[in-house]
Amino acid sequence: MDLEPQDSESAFNEGPSRKKDSKQGMRQVWTLALSLSILQIGFGIVTPIFPYYVVSLGASALDLGLLAASFAMTRILLAGPFAGISDRIGRKPVMAVSLFGFAISNVIYAFAPNVLVMIIARSLEGAISAGFYPAANAYVSDVTTIENRGAAMGYLSMGNMVGFVVGPTVGGVLAEFLGIRLPFIVAALGALGTFVAVLVLVHEPIRSAVQVKALENDIVPIKEVMSENKKAYTALGISMFANMFALGILEVAFTLDAVVRFNFTPIQIGIFFGIIGVVVIFGNIIFGKYSDKVGRKWLIVAGGLVGALALFYFMIAQNVNDFLFAGALLGIAMSMRGPTIQALTADLTDETAYGRVMGFMGAVSNSAYVVGPILGGVMYDQSGDAVSALGVAVIVSAAGALAGGVGLPRRVVRRTMTFQERESNMDSDI
Repeated sequence: MDLEPQDSESAFNEGPSRKKDSKQGMRQVWTLALSLSILQIGFGIVTPIFPYYVVSLGASALDLGLLAASFAMTRILLAGPFAGISDRIGRKPVMAVSLFGFAISNVIYAFAPNVLVMIIARSLEGAISAGFYPAANAYVSDVTTIENRGAAMGYLSMGNMVGFVVGPTVGGVLAEFLGIRLPFIVAALGALGTFVAVLVLVHEPIRSAVQVKALENDIVPIKEVMSENKKAYTALGISMFANMFALGILEVAFTLDAVVRFNFTPIQIGIFFGIIGVVVIFGNIIFGKYSDKVGRKWLIVAGGLVGALALFYFMIAQNVNDFLFAGALLGIAMSMRGPTIQALTADLTDETAYGRVMGFMGAVSNSAYVVGPILGGVMYDQSGDAVSALGVAVIVSAAGALAGGVGLPRRVVRRTMTFQERESNMDSDI
């Protein structure tokens, strides 16, 4: 059954089963954002240590590449299945198990005798994050409404980026003064603390009547859910891919170029990524709230265009200040797209499928983070600089903007039938 079109996205009526306590929902989001920041600090702590750790074990650059790839691949493969589990058994159990598993993987790291064991631990870590992040995004979708969902996604993204900025710095200091194994123990302890916080402070969302009915029946396949807004989901997937692809190109091609051609020091590279992180932290909140007021579509399109401009500026930059400006501009673009894409995904999705759809979109994001670094490295080896790789990133970002302009709706019109309507249709068929 088609829903009547709305005059604007903010006017969309989510129905009686979607009425929520807005203040209580946002308090839960803030708690979850804080938990996510602690978890992400744990992820970030170990980032600057991996190269030194791998070398200390007598491994090669290929081993380091496999270590990085194993994390992304398990995220891609398991994001959907774990998200589906969160639709069935609840968000909180999946997040709690993921946090506990993250602690275990870091203990394995700390005592790993060889690279193979580290790769196993890294794969486990990827699987864990594949469960946590879609469940967290689905949780936010559960406890918010269309009027405050963009702001909520912004807070959640902010928590993620705080860890992105703080974690590597903390890890570098710990490794410098206390050894390269201790940061893994610290990350494990942080994960256990977050595990306790989630158990105590985060409450499982109350399921609506439609969600309860879904659990009593066969859950609608994700293909059917997404086919009802196929054009919009395709555009969102392209936009999300473009958003993460740029960061993947920068982390490989740009950092190599910065060191080889422009003589960047490690501190300057750290400042560069720190600036991006700080801009995204504040931008996520600002643009997330803004999308609640003016709509999602054109903010996503504008983010793609600003991203393309930032990447082009990287191509022509000649000094540190140019690169820092380009990085800040890219941070603005990422924060325009990131929480807004997540919020619009939730706006379009039937409430019985939040977890599975978020898991699918997470797999799209992770695939960009696999393709971007690999392509950036190959193109850098062929050309000797990052210009060609950045050129591809410009095209991809512009394609994300174009896809958003063509495929995203100006207002949300869901075509999903309720389970009562499906059952009525089935009865009539009989």
